[in-house]
Amino acid sequence: MEIVNLVLQVGELLWTPVKRNVGYLVHYKRHIQSLEVLVGKLETTQNDYQRSVDAALMNGDEVKSEVQKWLKDADKAIIDAKRLNNEAGENKTCLGGCCPNLKWRCTLSKRAVNATEEMNKLNEEKRFETVTLQVRLPVEFESTMSTGDFEVFEATRQAMDGVMKALKDNNITVIGVHGMGGIGKTTMVKHVGLQACKDKLFNHVIMAVISQNPNLVKIQQQLAEMLALNLNEQTEIARAARLKERIMRGKKILIILDDIWRAIDLSLIGIPDDYELQNCNSKVLLTTRLQNVCHAMKSQEMIHLDFLTEEDSWALFVKKANRSFESTNFYDIARKAAGECGGLPIALIEVARTLGDKDSEEWRKATRRPEMFQITNLDGEGDVFRCIKLSYDYLNSNDAKLFFLLCCLFPKDSDIHIEDLLKCGIGKGLFRDVDSMQEARSTAHLVAKYLKACSLVLDGEHDGCVRMHEVIRDVAILIASSGDGQGFF
Repeated sequence: MEIVNLVLQVGELLWTPVKRNVGYLVHYKRHIQSLEVLVGKLETTQNDYQRSVDAALMNGDEVKSEVQKWLKDADKAIIDAKRLNNEAGENKTCLGGCCPNLKWRCTLSKRAVNATEEMNKLNEEKRFETVTLQVRLPVEFESTMSTGDFEVFEATRQAMDGVMKALKDNNITVIGVHGMGGIGKTTMVKHVGLQACKDKLFNHVIMAVISQNPNLVKIQQQLAEMLALNLNEQTEIARAARLKERIMRGKKILIILDDIWRAIDLSLIGIPDDYELQNCNSKVLLTTRLQNVCHAMKSQEMIHLDFLTEEDSWALFVKKANRSFESTNFYDIARKAAGECGGLPIALIEVARTLGDKDSEEWRKATRRPEMFQITNLDGEGDVFRCIKLSYDYLNSNDAKLFFLLCCLFPKDSDIHIEDLLKCGIGKGLFRDVDSMQEARSTAHLVAKYLKACSLVLDGEHDGCVRMHEVIRDVAILIASSGDGQGFF
């Protein structure tokens, strides 16, 4: 009896590995197929975590060591499993190809089972709530604005086409858009940013408002937040270094700097220089009222945003007034009101919205200039007035301000001879520091050129002349009639 038990025990010990190996052979295909499925699942999980890790590293965050170990183990397991699957694809045979190689299949099936167990273990360990203590993803530029109310008119389309062409040019890194205050530069570049996102020209589009008195900390914060970058450094230099590092590492970033009034050193903000921008396939798009700022900021492409055409002005006016102009008399009044805005979008929008629910008498009254842009506020503090007065206040001297105000003394839509402005200016005490009339004349032409660069006067139809836009002339009359007008009225 003892001999029988001994024989049974030995038989069981011998049968167990034989049974296991037979199982490897019988379930060979199932083991290989199961492994292929697990490889796909593990790769998906690995890719998700790797993207989160990449975003964290881009932001300067520290990745958890357990996450790093898991990714390393998962990568090794996936590589080994794929190598095993490739071997299975060879389908080795024996006896001259008459039957499959059973020993090879058994070994491969056994390895597949072990690899499957390892992958199941990795999948069970993958439950990480975060890969770092805190991970923020960059803000999608599309989510920061609405596109529903934007219309591309002819002037806008020409400027947008010019900007988009420059964005696709690998030799251009800085693009400047200039034009009068209220012409629509900000709205236009925002939609350029949207289009650039849709066309996959850039991975990220970020934007900051510079304004007349740049606050570097605020500008850095605006850009950093859109890149999900935590700027904890105390000094501007250290913050700039962190921001620059993030932009350089990010690749293909469009940086929109809006409302620049004077040349600023972009390195103080943390924006890479021209050579570095090219290396990381990034670009700067800036807007300004002052053409010379585009030059000073080394823009390789300068694009002027022009006024709307008469028909485009009327289309915008009707849309913003939100009413019908079927009556012939009322239509004529409304057309005149729209025409007085001179194709300036901010003026068209303000007048149309203000007069939209008014009767015909209010409309007639509004077209009696210069009261037109006082309709929203008796103190002349409507959007149009504030927008243009801002440019006036920024002029670099009282002489330039007075020279500008003298232009409103001349008839609307007429060429203003700089020689006539010179005579009026001398009468008001300008150019007292010059030694001759020729020097005074040269100074007058320089001031006129400066006012044109500031988008406050336009080129005249004839040489030696300037012209004043209708809306700016109205605002100039209001300023000249107020306490800021230096008393010449």
